[in-house]
Amino acid sequence: QYPQVAEKLESLRARLSEQQQAGEQAGLLSQQVTQVRGAPPQESRYELLEEIGRGGMGVVYKARDRRLGRVVALKRLPDNLRDHPTAIQLFLREARAAAALNHQNIVTLFDADQEDDNYYITMELLEGLPFDAILKKRGQLIPRDVARLGVQVAAGLQYAHEQRIVHRDIKTANLYFTKDRTVKIMDFGLAKMIEEVRRAATVIGGTPYYMAPEQAAGESVDHRADLYAFGVTLFEMLTGRVPFGKGDVLYHHRHTEPPDPRIHAKDLPESMVELILRLMAKDPDDRYQTTAEVRSLLARIGQSLQPDGR
Repeated sequence: QYPQVAEKLESLRARLSEQQQAGEQAGLLSQQVTQVRGAPPQESRYELLEEIGRGGMGVVYKARDRRLGRVVALKRLPDNLRDHPTAIQLFLREARAAAALNHQNIVTLFDADQEDDNYYITMELLEGLPFDAILKKRGQLIPRDVARLGVQVAAGLQYAHEQRIVHRDIKTANLYFTKDRTVKIMDFGLAKMIEEVRRAATVIGGTPYYMAPEQAAGESVDHRADLYAFGVTLFEMLTGRVPFGKGDVLYHHRHTEPPDPRIHAKDLPESMVELILRLMAKDPDDRYQTTAEVRSLLARIGQSLQPDGR
């Protein structure tokens, strides 16, 4: 996980390949590689071009797919996940299922595999910023923008839910705003693996600020857990903060009623406040039951607001 280590390794692989092709030290190199790796080196399918991000779930690179000749985003998962084979198999299965999702508001996932004991996923390369970075710069967004952006998120979620796929980790960091003003939902397929790893050991850090009560309690979840997290996300986009940011966050999600977002952002439309608070109901049966309904309400709210957000 050291910065730029992948680029250095890639450079070394290229030099090794040149030496072999030229016949320089071919016998010695082959013997050394065989001793260390047990097999001759093979060229990686992906050429890593530069590091473009890193976090608790691994490092993201801009990479070139040598086989298909396209530039992709490659996320290499942390090394410590090698100790959790069940989680890895679950990840590969879920990621491949997510690769079947084809929607303009969902990041296109190309591949999920392993190479030299490194697990990775490749996806379309986006230009823009995730919403957590946007909020750090702007503080909060006006209701009209949140409603219209929320429609795009709901559209992607509705499509996934209709395919019986639950994201389980909706949050501002997993929503990407591209330069052409399209919202893309990222990291389908990773959340189930995170839960599996958490059950085995505390490997993935971070407090679950967006987690539905039933998910925090370790119970089975359905698409309504995504709707709860979506409510938290809308709250954050409007106020610049999550509803429960201090203390025992898991306890608050399970037992504490969500605060009125107008405490942190005045003059919010009543319709938007009602939508968020219902999305964050403790009992899944008290929330909206379909993503389509949430999408329709957000569209109606967005159409009713003036350009200044009122």
